[in-house]
Amino acid sequence: MTTWRDIKFTTLQKMFSITGSSTSIPNDSATMEYINAMPAACNEALELLSTAGKFIIKEFTYINYPFDNMLGKDTFKTETIVNDTRVYEMDGAKSYYFRIAGTPDSCKLYIGGIESVDFEVDSDGFTAYKGNIPFTGEEEDTTVQLVIVASSPVNVANVCFYNCTFNSDDKVPQYEKYIRLNLSELLTDFYQLAPAELYSLGTTGNDYIVADEYFQEADKTLVIPRDKQGTFIIHYRAYPQQITLETPDDEVLALDPEVAAIIPLYMASQLFKDDDLSISTVYRNEWEVAREALSQGAMVPKKEKFIPSSGWA
Repeated sequence: MTTWRDIKFTTLQKMFSITGSSTSIPNDSATMEYINAMPAACNEALELLSTAGKFIIKEFTYINYPFDNMLGKDTFKTETIVNDTRVYEMDGAKSYYFRIAGTPDSCKLYIGGIESVDFEVDSDGFTAYKGNIPFTGEEEDTTVQLVIVASSPVNVANVCFYNCTFNSDDKVPQYEKYIRLNLSELLTDFYQLAPAELYSLGTTGNDYIVADEYFQEADKTLVIPRDKQGTFIIHYRAYPQQITLETPDDEVLALDPEVAAIIPLYMASQLFKDDDLSISTVYRNEWEVAREALSQGAMVPKKEKFIPSSGWA
């Protein structure tokens, strides 16, 4: 395990600030100037490695057990409303989701005939609205209505009422035929999707198969069919752990040994520029050679299954 102190110590050794058999880090004014600049240099090295070859691979588990729409199953559709009033009604609904584009005269949610939510809609493109229905607990009539009045063309898509309440309005799931997961919004350390398989544990949790029905938009958004229930394991490339001046010396860094071995080369090359450009250049060249070697990657064995064309097994 490599600690932040190990990285600093090795860097200072390469800069000749630690000599002989000393095992402690000097705290004189000259050394402290280097130490204060180390977090930025280390972060630069980590960013260069983790985004250009030596990727940090992590996994994210997504559970897809979609809730039914109380309005029915065949409700993935877009409707145009013009010079008309459209009412979507359901007794006992507890949360809602819909998308709408245009500028309706009004778009309101009613509980028992009493206005509850007034949606201010004015958009050429589709905007999604979702949330828990704000019951007070004193309603005698629990009929929920979404009422849209439009004199100019308005498009409404995938109106949905759920029969359950969620922890917050943001937690109300989208009601779409395809679920779009923007992982950069879900994961704080997300860099890009890894070009690897998406694995599915199925609906029982006893399966472990490569999922083949999914789409990838650019390198940040994964699209899964809503009707494919189960647990999915998604592999992604992550940004590295950030180092700051407050990072304690004994903090263990999540670094592969081969990465920990070359980071001091980059740090020394950056910090030593003003003191000795020739040595700084040597360290930078060594870093680039090592980084190129790491970026090549290794052949990772995978379990495969095949059936001979002759039928022999």
